[in-house]
Formats: sequence, structure tokens, C-alpha cells
Amino acid sequence: MPPRTRLRGPNVLEGNQMGKRIVSILCGALLVLCLGHVCALAAGSDDSREVSNTQVAETAESNQSKDGDNVGESKTDEATDSKKDVPDSEDTPSITSAVPGDASNTSTPSEGEESAEDDTQIAGLVNYRAHVQSIGWQDWTKDGALSGTTGRALRVEALQIKLGSALSGSIEYCAHVQNIGWQSWTKDGTLSGTTGRSLRVEAIRIRLTGDVAKQYDVRYRVHVQNVGWTAWSYNGEVAGTEGKSLRIEAVEVQLVEKREAAVMGRAHVQDAGWTSPVRDDVPTLGLTGKSKRLETFSLSLEGTMCPEGDGSHIEYCAHVQNVGWQNYVRDGGNAGTTSRGLRIEAVKVKLSGPIEQKYDVWYRAHVQDYGWLAWTKDDGVAGTTGLSKRVEAIQVALRPKDSAAPSANGKWSLASFGPARVTYTAHVQNIGWQNDSTDGQLAGTTGRSLRVEAFKVSVRSDGVTGGISYSAHVQDKGWMGAVSNNGIAGTVGQAKRVEALKVTLTGDMAKYYDVWYRAYVQDYGWLGWTKNGAVAGSTGIGYRVEAFEVKVLSKGAPAPGSTGSPYVTKAKSRVHFHNIRAVGQPNGFFCGPTSGYMVLSNVGAWHSKTGTSLSIENVATYMRTRSYGYTSFSDRMFEKGMNSWLGRSVYTTYHTPSYATVRSSVLKSYSTGYATCVDEQERRGGPHFNGHGNTTFSHIMVVDGYNEATDQVYFADPACSLYAGASPHFWYPSLRTFTNTYLAQEYIRDGRQHIGIYTSR
Repeated sequence: MPPRTRLRGPNVLEGNQMGKRIVSILCGALLVLCLGHVCALAAGSDDSREVSNTQVAETAESNQSKDGDNVGESKTDEATDSKKDVPDSEDTPSITSAVPGDASNTSTPSEGEESAEDDTQIAGLVNYRAHVQSIGWQDWTKDGALSGTTGRALRVEALQIKLGSALSGSIEYCAHVQNIGWQSWTKDGTLSGTTGRSLRVEAIRIRLTGDVAKQYDVRYRVHVQNVGWTAWSYNGEVAGTEGKSLRIEAVEVQLVEKREAAVMGRAHVQDAGWTSPVRDDVPTLGLTGKSKRLETFSLSLEGTMCPEGDGSHIEYCAHVQNVGWQNYVRDGGNAGTTSRGLRIEAVKVKLSGPIEQKYDVWYRAHVQDYGWLAWTKDDGVAGTTGLSKRVEAIQVALRPKDSAAPSANGKWSLASFGPARVTYTAHVQNIGWQNDSTDGQLAGTTGRSLRVEAFKVSVRSDGVTGGISYSAHVQDKGWMGAVSNNGIAGTVGQAKRVEALKVTLTGDMAKYYDVWYRAYVQDYGWLGWTKNGAVAGSTGIGYRVEAFEVKVLSKGAPAPGSTGSPYVTKAKSRVHFHNIRAVGQPNGFFCGPTSGYMVLSNVGAWHSKTGTSLSIENVATYMRTRSYGYTSFSDRMFEKGMNSWLGRSVYTTYHTPSYATVRSSVLKSYSTGYATCVDEQERRGGPHFNGHGNTTFSHIMVVDGYNEATDQVYFADPACSLYAGASPHFWYPSLRTFTNTYLAQEYIRDGRQHIGIYTSR
């Protein structure tokens, strides 16, 4: 017995020690687990997210493996589509494991075409879920929440949609599917699209039927590859794309209670065509910031107050370029034009029927160069007329009767306006006050060397307040104080010349319009156009203003003409030359062709438009000089021959012109480069010049030079080859005297015209 006790003692001790060790180890492990759990709860375990992401990857891998032969097709489609993707906008919701679209919330698809039976449903007004590439069926979601994914380049392949159990009626839907096109309508939770075939849904349509359609509208939008979220579509309209091979990646669906009354509109825009229907509270029809004209629009009422409901209507019309105001259309009809490239310039909208007693229709126009004009309502005009400005967009909204506009007006206080009318008159040396001129007409004189001494200006535009202010720079006085609205600027009875002027608009006139003006200045003629208070004319050189013109145009409109050098401070060079190389005529009747030859060679027209080489004889052929035996003034053969040679209408003809016409034509020729030619007439016993013989004849010469200060004129005379005492060039002491002596009276009385000038247009 004792030996047995000795043998057993150590085993019992060893067992007790082992038990203690086991208990100690278990307690330590339990403590570690508890501490780890507490730390994980405090920190929000990263490990849990890694597990979730692992589950996503495993589920996606499982789904791909279950597609069998379709795995390769799915990868190809995904790779191809992902190359076309553009990044989602910053406000595009991302998909995590906590929202529908993540693998942890999806059911696993089976091989081949899956069963869509799943009665699990969220109790929303409308409930829906998507079957997504590499994920399968997602959990049900509801009432505008996202179903599908964004930012992951995954296609939606099928949809199920159900109404909440409290609603009476049905929800119907159909899908446009890759390689299939539009499928038949299905409803109330049945599958639309495909599963197990790796085919993308490209567009959808959804509609309500039964009692639910009387209380609600269904609206929906889709997130499209390379496009992002589309605008909301309603009640059976297409959301998505057709014929573009773009996948839908996500869907949102909502039921919205029918309002008593609302406006839906569409627009046809330059280069863009018809836009999608717009149903915002204040729908914008058209585009802003793109400089595109609105060409057509349509409006219709939705809600219980509509043509089909209580007989309410919305009516509207457009003021169209080259057409004017069109007749009213209503309830979805088109106002404006299509395929004609014509801009809408203004619109009017009104209500009729029962709705007219409860609501006002407010609207405004976004106009070229102005932006959004002020709101108007109930058949008021929105936009402009008579200004050739395009409407680029309109906004339309219903508001309860006599309530405020949908928003405050911005910069502009007017909803519409038309052209302004400016009236002005000049007090002229030796004449006094002239009759009124308007809208760009000439005030003063040209070619008579008469000074403007004073002027008055006024302006008006229906509905636009404000006026016009102006001042004059006067000889010996300088700038005088500004006057306005038909006050006198300058002096009367003091024989003082106006040398420059400034004009500006005041009040709202300055907001809606620009005032343009230019001056006709001694020795310079017409200077360039300037506007809005800038100086027109000259200072410091003692030159008189002889005439001026004023126009008031819409804000931002182009200048009425050249804006070059509207203001000068240096005296103009007063002696001009074309530097004509004088040539003698080959016979007694080729003065016309020889003068034409001198002009054409001076401008380098060495060949005619048809390739004929320049020579006196060839110019004579163009003028038919040999056929006539002279160059016929009466039949305008010099003018016709020169224009035919040049291939364009450069020259015109004046019979017995005034000195003012001759002088202005000569001065203008130094700008155009085409010298003026005179067809003068000398008579036996009368005055002759440059050694011409004492006989009666008509003769053509070229005006080469002119001295504005002395009125001397410098001729190139082809008769230098006919008369021994004739010079190729000679100065005549006065252009005025030459005009009155040789260009004013016909001495050859055969019933035809013989004298005048040929000058550039």
C-alpha cells in the first residue's frame, strides 16, 4: 500500500498544477479578448471594414464564377465600358457597405436567368431594386433612394418595382436592353431587363395606372455612363439613352402628389434641337450662357386644373425674327419656328378657364446682351421688339392670384422694351436752327465749310425712364457745361464754332441703351463713331465741326459704322497726291481710255478680271471708244469700262455735280486709292487751260493732287501729246472755279449728257 501511495502522490500534484495552469491561461485569454473588444468598440474597427470589403470581393468573385460561360463576356463589357467612363461629379453619392448597392446587401444570383421572386420589401410609397453587374440583386430601397451604383462602372441589368401596399393601382415599367431594344411593359414587382446574360439596361419608362395615377405622378431619373444623372422624367417618358450603347448605372424613383396646377414645358434651341420636358417649380426652357437662340417652345398644364380636368388652359405666343407676333397657341402647341433659323425675340403667356380665377402665370426672358429681364405676368410682353435681340431662354411659373413674382428682379426693372428714338438739331453758320434730325440722320452740312455753332438733343423710349446729357467744346471757350434734354449746347449769335462734342445717357436709359455719335470735321470729313461720353471731333487745332449724327442702340449692339479715330488733335495734312504717272493720249479721241489707263496702272490693275493685259487700246475696247468715236458720258461708258476691267463696282458717275460733290469725291479718292476723273467741256471763245486749243470739245483728265487749304487742284492731262504748250501735269488755281466753269453747263447741245465726274463709290 505505501508504495502505491508514493506512486500516486506525484501524479495528483502534477494534475493539480496543470489544472491551475489551464485556469490561468483561460483567464488571461478571456481578459485579452475583453480588452480587444473594448478597443475595437472605441476605435471603430478597421478590421471590420476589411472583412466587409473582403465579403464584397468574395461575393463578386462568386457571382462571376456562377455566370459560367458569361464570365468572359461580363469582363469584356466591363473593361470596354470603364474606358468610356468620366468621373462622377462631387455630389454624386458613393456606394459603401451601408447602402443599397454593396455586396453585403445583395442576394447571390443563380446560374442562367435568375428568379426575381423576393417578397422582402421596404414599406415605401414606391419600392424598387436593381440587378447590378458583378453584384446581383441588391436589397429593396424606396422613395427616391439610389438603387444601383455610381463611380464603379457597373451596369444595371434588371429592375423590379412595386407600390406600397396602401396604394390602389399598379406601377408599370419597361426597359430598353442592349441587343434587344424595348421590352414589353411589365408591372408590380415582375422583372424587367435580363439576368445572367451580361446585358446592360440603357433606358427605362415607368407609369402609374388605376387610382394611384389620380393622386400621384411617378418621376424617375437614371445615372448614365459618361453622362451622370439625367433630368427627372415623368409618367412614361424615357429616361436614359437609345442608340448610344451607354449603360444605366443607377436609378431613383419617387411618387409625387399631383398638384392642383403646374407648368410643363419644352424648348427647341439653336444647334441643340428639342430639350427634354421640364417640370421644375420655375422651369427654365432654353439655354443660358451659350449664345444660342430659342426657336420654339411649348407649354402645358399638369395637375387637376388642366384641359382634361376642369377645362383650364395655358395660352402663349412668340414674336419671331422677320415674322413679328404669331397667333396664340395653347396646351402643348408650338410657338415659334423650327428648321428656319429664326430667333424668338419676345413672348406672351396667359391662362384661360377656371385656372385664370385662381392663378397668375409669371414669366421672364433671358435676352442676348442683357440676361434675365424682369418678371411679367398674364399676357405682358417679355423680351424685346425692334432690337434684333434673341431670346435665349424663358422661365414660367404659376402662383396664386395676386401673389408676388417667383423671385426678385435682378439688374433689370423692365420685362420688355423696344428701340429708343433720339432727336437732335444743329444751329449752323449762315443758316440758323435746322429742322430736327432723328436716329442717325445728318445734322449740319457737309462740303460747304459751314461751322456748327450749337446743338440740342432729346431721347425717349416707351417705359424707360432717364434722359440724355451732352456738352460742346467751343472756339475760345473750351468745354462748356453739360446740358440735357433739349437744352442748348454751344453758342448762338457769337460766331463761335463747335469743335467737339460729348453725349451720354442718364437714368435707366443708360442701363438699357448705348448712345453712339460721330462728327464731320473740317479737313477730315467724317471721323469714326464713339459712344457714351467719349469725345467726338477735335481740340487744340482750331477745326470746326460741320455736321454730326447720333444713334441710340440697344446695350451691347455693334457700332453703326467704323470706330476708327473719332477724336483728333493734330492738323491734317492738307495737300494730297495719287502720284499718277501722266501719259499722253495716242489720238484725238482717246482721252477717256488714256485717263483710265493712268488710274489702273496707278493701282496695279495690270490685267482685267478676265486676264486682258493693260494697255490704252485694251481699255478703249472695254469703254467701246472706237465704236462710239469718243468715250460716251451719256451712256456711262467710262464707268462701265472701268468696273468691267476691275470686276467689281468701283466707279460711279455724276452729271454736272456741285462743288461740294466734286470736293468730297476728290477727298474720298485718297482713301479708296481710285483717282477721280473729270469729263470737262471747253467752248470756242471761252476760257481754256494748259495750252488747249480754242475750240468746243469735251475732255477727260485725272485729278492727281488737291490742296485743301488753297483749293488748288493738280491734273494729269492726256492732251499733253496733242498740244505743244500742254504739260503732263498742271495746277489749276481753284477746284471751285474749275467746277463752276467747266463742269456746270453743257455747251454741246445735242440732247445728250457730256460733262461730269467719274469717282469711286
